[in-house]
Amino acid sequence: MSGNWSDLVFVSLPLAYICSAMLAPLNSAQIGWRLLNATNLLILLIVISLPFLPDAESGFFAHRAMPMTVLTIVSFIGWIVTRFSAHYLSGESGERRFQRWLQLTLGSVTIVVTSNHLGVLIAAWIGISLSLHQLLMFYPERKRAVLAAHKKFLFARLAESCLIAAAALLYLQHGTLYISDILAAYEGSSVTLNAGEQIAALLIASAAMVKCAQFPMHGWLIQVVECPTPVSALLHAGIINLGGFLILLMAPLMLHAELANWLLLIVAGLTCVAAALITMTRVSVKVLLAWSTVAQMGLMLVECALGQYGLALLHLVAHSCYKAYAFLSAGGDVEVFLRKQLAPARPPAPGTLPLLFALALGVIGTLYGMGMVTNDASLWLLLALFPLAMLSERNSTRYSASLLMTAGLGLLLIVAYWLQKTVFIHLAPGGATPDAVTALWCALLFSALLAAYWILRQRGDSALGRRLYRNLYAGFYLDEWATRATLALWPAKLPQHGAQHETDTSHPREKQS
Repeated sequence: MSGNWSDLVFVSLPLAYICSAMLAPLNSAQIGWRLLNATNLLILLIVISLPFLPDAESGFFAHRAMPMTVLTIVSFIGWIVTRFSAHYLSGESGERRFQRWLQLTLGSVTIVVTSNHLGVLIAAWIGISLSLHQLLMFYPERKRAVLAAHKKFLFARLAESCLIAAAALLYLQHGTLYISDILAAYEGSSVTLNAGEQIAALLIASAAMVKCAQFPMHGWLIQVVECPTPVSALLHAGIINLGGFLILLMAPLMLHAELANWLLLIVAGLTCVAAALITMTRVSVKVLLAWSTVAQMGLMLVECALGQYGLALLHLVAHSCYKAYAFLSAGGDVEVFLRKQLAPARPPAPGTLPLLFALALGVIGTLYGMGMVTNDASLWLLLALFPLAMLSERNSTRYSASLLMTAGLGLLLIVAYWLQKTVFIHLAPGGATPDAVTALWCALLFSALLAAYWILRQRGDSALGRRLYRNLYAGFYLDEWATRATLALWPAKLPQHGAQHETDTSHPREKQS
């Protein structure tokens, strides 16, 4: 495919979203949904048919494998959400308004993913925030929805300010805003960043953390479950991943930015561990999924900070597909949860988890001593946590499984992970092996996660267990602090008569599930 033809295709994708956004509200809602479904399916087919052109940019557009991978996921999630929304929002008063802002949001995301120019990327980044704000305000009579959208609006301005400042610093350094030209200066292992470039990298890392709802700016993501389920699916499966995409896009620069990587390791690492534990205290399906997203975004940013860009890209794709499915099937999950409540789970056998963890540490330590694994041993420790938890819990639920079957499933998951990582390494930018200090930090984080998990499951009635549960249930009160700070900075206008809408925020179709 020639460069001019591929550029024309990349221009046509956001234009198709924008044109359908303008045309759909002019007709009946039913005709509008047909137009949106046809447009988004056509865009998906075009994206799938585009060949990957690794490590090549042309003008304003990025043709590399990583942006193309993300573009494919974006177009797929957009099509799925549109099909679901046509049935879910049927008869809603704001149906046609939703159609317009949904398409404008998808069009802006497409521009961000394909752009090779920082100015265009930032403009589209702002467009995503403004369009998404309208979707989050679909029910303007709900106080919690308005408050969450208000906090999101302010945090988005903070992320955009960081991006604009980073772009200005990089422009002063390189005299261009073309991403490919900027990143070309950071190829190689002997690059040393000056103070301006270090600050730019710190600003990029900060923008990514704000976009990914890391502590303490996470509360809005938990509270926007007040918005319609399709919006939650689009947000958690696509838009929230843009922070990770930004780090992947700027990988050649971030690879040499030690201060920025340590900022990600500390903030995102602590967020990942705390949010993962907080999910154990939640019973609402949507709220649990929202906390899970905070934890997953933290882990993805940690992977980026470790230089494991292939793993981070795999995480981005897998999380997008899983969260889209999880939110769109949330109504059915409620029924499954209620059924499980009829047969309460038994705690795991005492001492099983510490014994298995000690065994895993011994195996990984032996392999490290033999030189079979290097400083990425902490990542193998993370990978071992899930099979370890499965083995310890195999007889604690009403669905018991044999030791052989559980171990076989864990081994299968490890093999599947290794195969997928091997593929995604070739799609992501070149990375690096973590040094010993960062590997030790991550190993401590993952060990703390497993220790706290064991306390909650095995020693929940102890004084330590009750204190830990109480603080986790409160989210360590971080969102209360952030809410007071944002309202002091810019007070929100909350609806006066929306209290009656907050007692039951589920959609009628979810109640029927």
